[in-house]
Amino acid sequence: MNRALLALSPLVLLLAIGCSQSEPTAPSGAGTETAGDAQKPTNDLSIPTVRYEYDLSAGNPSISAADGGPGFTGDGWETNTEFLAIGSADAVKGGSLSQAITDWPATLRMGGQNWNSSLNYLVRDLCFPALVGQHPVTLEFIPGLATHWQISDDKMTYRFRLNPAAKWSDGTSVTVDDYLESHRLWMDESILFPSNQIVFGKFTPVKVSDYILEIRCSQENWRNFLYASGMVILCREDIGGMSGTEFLDRFQFSYPRFCGPYKVEPDDVVMNQSVTLTRNPEYWDANNPAWVGMNNIDKLRFEVVKEDVLVYEKTKAGELDYYVISKAKWFANDLPEEEVCKKGHIVRMKVFNDAPIGTSGLAMNMQREPFTDVRIRKAMSHLFNRELMIDKLFYDEYAPLNSYWQGATYGNENNPMVAYDEFAAQELLSEAGWSERNGDGYLEKDGAVLEFDLMYRSKGSETFLTIIQESMKKLGVKCNLKILTPSTFWKNLQEKQYDAAMMNWGALVTPNPETSWKSTLADQPNNNNVTAFKDARVDELLKLYDEEYDVQRRRQLIKEMDGIIFAAHPYALGWYKPAQRFICANKFSWPKWGTSRVYEDSQEMVYLMWVDPAKEARLAEARQDSSITLPVPPLENHFWPAWNAQQAQLESN
Repeated sequence: MNRALLALSPLVLLLAIGCSQSEPTAPSGAGTETAGDAQKPTNDLSIPTVRYEYDLSAGNPSISAADGGPGFTGDGWETNTEFLAIGSADAVKGGSLSQAITDWPATLRMGGQNWNSSLNYLVRDLCFPALVGQHPVTLEFIPGLATHWQISDDKMTYRFRLNPAAKWSDGTSVTVDDYLESHRLWMDESILFPSNQIVFGKFTPVKVSDYILEIRCSQENWRNFLYASGMVILCREDIGGMSGTEFLDRFQFSYPRFCGPYKVEPDDVVMNQSVTLTRNPEYWDANNPAWVGMNNIDKLRFEVVKEDVLVYEKTKAGELDYYVISKAKWFANDLPEEEVCKKGHIVRMKVFNDAPIGTSGLAMNMQREPFTDVRIRKAMSHLFNRELMIDKLFYDEYAPLNSYWQGATYGNENNPMVAYDEFAAQELLSEAGWSERNGDGYLEKDGAVLEFDLMYRSKGSETFLTIIQESMKKLGVKCNLKILTPSTFWKNLQEKQYDAAMMNWGALVTPNPETSWKSTLADQPNNNNVTAFKDARVDELLKLYDEEYDVQRRRQLIKEMDGIIFAAHPYALGWYKPAQRFICANKFSWPKWGTSRVYEDSQEMVYLMWVDPAKEARLAEARQDSSITLPVPPLENHFWPAWNAQQAQLESN
């Protein structure tokens, strides 16, 4: 999910503004459920329905029902009051969780220069909810600070009705004036974050009443609704009249007042050491049944630990509770031999879901020989020996990509898996006219050698790059490995001054394909269409995608794009992590689905986990008594792949 949750559900907030993982086959135990001491496999794929509630009588009595005040009925407006549960009804409140951050953030501000760190995103999601979010299973819009919304027939005007019950942490009401003042601040160029002006400059907010906000767009694009509804809103009394420069200084390492389920007290910011979030018992929407099982842990502590190996050791020692483990070797090979795992003090967990997966692999410049020929590009895909690397180097913790939007949400299921195949590669090369070898064993045509430079930026990549190089040499292709500094690598990539490059892109829950695949970008520098891909049908689909508000139809448009792009082989696709992988102290429980369907980072497990008091007590006892071995849940949770298969079956019937 990517960044625009509801006021109440930090999980959903991640969905809207952002900017791996599904398993081909699921074992018989699709999910987990708590049973006695251990979490045992279950085939129960049901998800209960919850109801979002709001008080029709809430609000300033001087504001009419038509203006969103008491008695507002919602007639003529959209909302979503019944949807699948996000958290588990079994969850309990309380306890604490500690984890590491790799460095002290450049700032703790909720906007402006250098604000976009992972910690700040998490604080934003938990402390500063948005107007509207997207449901993390269905991606439908669901309420946040706003109970209702409207989209005009021409898709150029939106309206939001704010919940009159919404309160800042000091008890003052959240109103449209807070939104207007926040928009003004984000549009101030002195905030030194130019993308704000690009994104939020596409619409103008207008106050209809304290509770009714109107958004007037300058261009039609469904993403404007995401940007408008997901914008970070700060209290007008904290930022009123403040310039961007003043804001940068005033809130460099402090926070304005909050309106979400968590808060950060001044004493909980220890400079260069830690930040602690505290669950807010006074949160205005804490008892809404829609958010059952969410925001369960009382204290979330983020401690600066700069070395990965030290984080690993601290977690094993019980000094940290939770770690999104970085190295496949540690997770798959080393930890099973550690006494803390054998005794059940630490739980290893892999949750397979539909988190967005970026494109990785060998990017080929389609404007340069030999990659102007699709047969050569496809041959390179057959010579990209992913199977060997996954097996020998990555401990089978990764899987080969076969989509530019991998996963059940947007990926084209009909894309074939391109396997390592010397015979298929040789046939393609011969068809392209490369069949004769020179004295050095390389293929030649018209006196030229089949040769290209492969640029990369990390010496650690050479372990698998030499495998690629040898696979290609065996078929007569000369691949010259060229290591560059990250800045030179990026410059060459952006200027399209390269033959091939090892790439790894991130992904969004809500895709923005235009920036990577639009034909007009192919001949321009400084954009994400680094392979110079062009296709007229993809351009048509991009336009349809930008105008489509229905999420199911957008999925179909992306799937068609994916099939076209895949067939062109602009990348020899690489591999991805098919599960959200972490380790934690054996004191936590989580829903039977593990994590949300579209969580993109297992760090977000903290939104749904809870501290089980009985487990916590047994863990404390086991740490003192070496004779005790604790039960642990199954290593893998395949709830979402099994759920997807079930949904597909239901649709086909």
